[in-house]
Amino acid sequence: MKRSPKHARRPQLPAIVPGDWRGEIAGSCSVNFGQAVQDGPPRQSVEFTYIILPVLLTMPEGRFTWPGVVMIMAPTPLKTDCEDAGSLFKAPNLPSLSLALDVTRAQFSDLLRMLEAKRLRDFHFTLEAGEEDAWTVRSWGIGASFG
Repeated sequence: MKRSPKHARRPQLPAIVPGDWRGEIAGSCSVNFGQAVQDGPPRQSVEFTYIILPVLLTMPEGRFTWPGVVMIMAPTPLKTDCEDAGSLFKAPNLPSLSLALDVTRAQFSDLLRMLEAKRLRDFHFTLEAGEEDAWTVRSWGIGASFG
């Protein structure tokens, strides 16, 4: 008897593990700019600027490579300090990950210039133990090519 696609076995994806991960930029990015009014008191207009990159994220020891996205958001006046270097989230019904990296305003500006010049290379990040579908990023780094 044939199984219908509805009953087909889904592949078993590996568990997300802490440790040193690698990332590869897998296409062109988008940069988004905007402004939003926050209710007060006092009422306040806040800018937002962020980069979204399609990536491939490889687990420690090369066990598995996940498709995903990286979002890099410039800090705003309402959120200038970051306790962590970022966060990793697993999509609930998709085999993909979302990585949010925290940066300073100066780093964000530097990243924009390097992205525009297509100089950014592979990156890395260190993941701490997490809960459910969210993990804390302890550190991250990315290299840029020159010449």
